[in-house]
Amino acid sequence: MKTKIIISTIVFITMTVVLAPSLFGQNTTKSLEECIQSAIDNNLTMKSGRISIERAKDLQGTAFNIDKTSFSLSQDPTSGGSPDNSISLSQSFEFPTVYGSRRGLLKAETNLERSNLDVTRNELVKEISATYYQLLYAKENIKILQEQDRIYGKFLFLANAKLKSGETGRLEQMNAERLYNENRIELQKAEKNYQSIQLILQRWMNTDEAVEPVEPTLTVLDAVYPFNDFNPEQTPLGEVYANKKIISEKNLSVIKQGYLPSFNFALKNQFLIKGFNPYDLQRERFDKGNFMGFEVGISVPLFFGEQRAKTKAAKREVEIARVQQEEVMLTMRKNYQTYLNEYTKAKNALDYYSLRGSKQAEDITRISQVSYEKGEIDYVEYIQNLKTAVEIHLLYANAINDYNQTIIMLNYLQGNK
Repeated sequence: MKTKIIISTIVFITMTVVLAPSLFGQNTTKSLEECIQSAIDNNLTMKSGRISIERAKDLQGTAFNIDKTSFSLSQDPTSGGSPDNSISLSQSFEFPTVYGSRRGLLKAETNLERSNLDVTRNELVKEISATYYQLLYAKENIKILQEQDRIYGKFLFLANAKLKSGETGRLEQMNAERLYNENRIELQKAEKNYQSIQLILQRWMNTDEAVEPVEPTLTVLDAVYPFNDFNPEQTPLGEVYANKKIISEKNLSVIKQGYLPSFNFALKNQFLIKGFNPYDLQRERFDKGNFMGFEVGISVPLFFGEQRAKTKAAKREVEIARVQQEEVMLTMRKNYQTYLNEYTKAKNALDYYSLRGSKQAEDITRISQVSYEKGEIDYVEYIQNLKTAVEIHLLYANAINDYNQTIIMLNYLQGNK
């Protein structure tokens, strides 16, 4: 009887492996680097950021904004027979340093747009990495539950065989069937969760393709950076707030230019235009040529009330930018320290399951199966051991995922350099 049960069990397991549907067979396989590059190329927020940089570059051309040139044609009818027709050109200019200050401000705004794009890229790398490894974690859970499905299927098969042979009662077969069905439900949930995470990854990548990670199993990320060496000012977010402060300082410099004078220059040419004599006066052309003249002027601000108010407000903006920068840098340091603590906890848990927990789960499953088949333990103890083993496997996968997610967050705070 035992020989028949073993042979039938082997046939059952073989058919389960061969006929089990594959969840991962119709997807596009990509590595993490490929997913990140695809997201950088196709993500709409990244595209918008690149356009913003080009727009800021275009606006740099407005720094040397000279007022319109004034052109006028006039005639003085009261000047008798003198050549009173004249053409004049006039142009006003700001003080030369004004144009340099404006250009400095516009360049600073362009640098801010670049920093904003770096922040977007850094956040995108974090989201893609976190989702990618969350997908691997979900895949690992499916594999664990599939293995558990195989074990519970074998248990159900043996319980049915024992029930038919009269070796056990109906209760053992009912519990075996319950465990098998409950695990199937959890497996279906895990598969749906896997598909949901795939959709999240597709959204970040702006693609219709369902992505399958290239790694066959859940892997442990390497700690790339020296985590104790953290300078928030050298991160993309730190550069954003540094550029905001620079912009406020450049804006103050532009506003201070309002205390400076402006210049105007005019050229005049007085001559006779034939046929242009509405009063029919006698005009003779001056035999030495046309009269020419010029005019140079300077506009000096005499009232500074408005300018003083603008300058004071601009100084406040510089102070606000400085305080905001300090606040963000402090928050980043605190966040980084928090994730360093999370990293230590996650690493301790991972070390335990890597060195002991995972092997114990395998031993519990193997010994329990042999003992149950030999009749050394009853089905109650067998069920409890199986539950313990699968719980350890799931906890091990969760420990790897927690560790990986912590590494991803630390890399993100470092700026993914």
